[in-house]
Amino acid sequence: MLPIQIFILFLLAFSLLLSILVLRNRVFGRLFFGVQFVVGVIFVLVPDLSSRLAALLGVGRGTDFLLYMLIMLFYITVLAFTARIRRMERSQTLMVRSLAIENAKTPLK
Repeated sequence: MLPIQIFILFLLAFSLLLSILVLRNRVFGRLFFGVQFVVGVIFVLVPDLSSRLAALLGVGRGTDFLLYMLIMLFYITVLAFTARIRRMERSQTLMVRSLAIENAKTPLK
């Protein structure tokens, strides 16, 4: 095993541990990052696999294939964060509106 493989495996294990700690009560998130960890370990231990998958899918190099997958993962992550921020904004708007109505004072005449 090459030193870079050991280093990347260590970083993958560290990122998996962080995701488990951060996403304690989120089963989907833990599963999502767990699958990423397993795929990452497989690509590190079998580097030629990305090239074979790329050839199978009509992509020139394994590096290009991994870059395309990273771009898609980034896009999905941005969409998920955008949806979450919108839900939080909507929740906050409803809460502030409710508090404003509850604490409204009648105007003086």
